Amino acid sequence: MGRLKCLKDPQSELLLLRSCMGVAKLLFGLRTCQPSYVGEAVSVFDKGLRNTIEDIVVCGGAFFGDLQWRLASLPTRFGGLGICSAEDASSYAFVASRAQSWVLQDHILRECGGELLDSDYKSALDNLHSSLPDLDLGGFYIKDTAPIKAQKILANALYGEIVKTVEEKFAFSPRQRAVFECLRAPHAQDFLSVVPIEGLGQCMSAVEYRAILKYRLMIPLFPADDPCPVCRKDLGKKGSSGELLDYPLEGRSTLRPADILVFGWEGGKHACVDLTGVSPLVGLRDHGFVVGQAITKAEAGKVAKHEKACIENQHVFVPFAFDTFGALAPDAVRFLKRVQQVVSSNTAHVKGQNFVFSRVGFAIQKGVAAQLVARLPAISL
Repeated sequence: MGRLKCLKDPQSELLLLRSCMGVAKLLFGLRTCQPSYVGEAVSVFDKGLRNTIEDIVVCGGAFFGDLQWRLASLPTRFGGLGICSAEDASSYAFVASRAQSWVLQDHILRECGGELLDSDYKSALDNLHSSLPDLDLGGFYIKDTAPIKAQKILANALYGEIVKTVEEKFAFSPRQRAVFECLRAPHAQDFLSVVPIEGLGQCMSAVEYRAILKYRLMIPLFPADDPCPVCRKDLGKKGSSGELLDYPLEGRSTLRPADILVFGWEGGKHACVDLTGVSPLVGLRDHGFVVGQAITKAEAGKVAKHEKACIENQHVFVPFAFDTFGALAPDAVRFLKRVQQVVSSNTAHVKGQNFVFSRVGFAIQKGVAAQLVARLPAISL
């Protein structure tokens, strides 16, 4: 892991760390040894893992603390970077492996006359119960009721418990609480799975990629409450540069090109796709903040403004609203699912289910990164 920094490319470093380094190197040992026997190894390994992700994100800089490590070591579906810590994995890996291989172990050891429930397994189960008091582990004590997908069940329960307690543990501010909720929105972390390919525009500079990671790990990029150093205004809603079909004014047509025009998309009619980016934290200071309300409101506003004009001109209107963390409004999700279906049906080798979502998510983050870097003080570059 310590050699990753030789790449000098945080995007590639994070992808390699998550996919073929990290806890994957230790997982066999964690699945075959009782947690109480591997505590020292887990501690040493996690220290190296934390140092590596810290170097990727801040490159020796400041503000990478326990909160950032906790967020980074959450799975992507729980709002993290997918860098699983050995300590987290060790709490459930042994029990999961024992439960899933119970029948096989009994068959191999059928002549040994051992106990049905060995002391190591029972001890590990009892310790796990103290970490997950709300999870019913009764089925794990009996061979015939041990779940087939034990590791998935235990991992989901563990990280669900961590998510419930992390806000209190780190005394989240309202803004941090809102950011953490936004990071767990569907498709918010899709960009992390994109393989860097320069010819397809799937690369960011080191400064840009680190800016995105800092933004998601709640590391300060700008002085608190300062206006934007470029436009001198508060950062807020950002729309796309081009307008969609608009109403005529003073007898003269003001129709303008759509952001994206898809030919024959629906019933033979062309689809005008309007791209709208918005900060998910709009309205945070108001009471009753709800994750996703910003993109939902933006989507409704675009429909109200442009749909009638599109229909009158024999076009279909498709609002494509997204926020700066990569969450997508319902119409955008439906649009991309259909695009994914078309791509899959027209290629010899079907790509992953989230191929299109990952590419679009990366493009969104690349645009956000460019804006962040443009506003960074020179000393930060």
